[in-house]
Amino acid sequence: MAIFKLAALDGSVEMVVRARCISCARTVAVDHAGPEGTRVWRDPSLSSVELVREADKTALILRAERK
Repeated sequence: MAIFKLAALDGSVEMVVRARCISCARTVAVDHAGPEGTRVWRDPSLSSVELVREADKTALILRAERK
């Protein structure tokens, strides 16, 4: 499965999910919505979805911090 970054357009929340497709990524976000509610993830005018990594890649560093 691919990795997607979803973000509310107002900048209030971001989510990284593993899913098969963009629509599937939105569904995962809806299923795991917090206080922002599900509407922000269902409505493309309120949120964006960005493909971070294709499904055929075997490894990914989700976050690295250098100090």
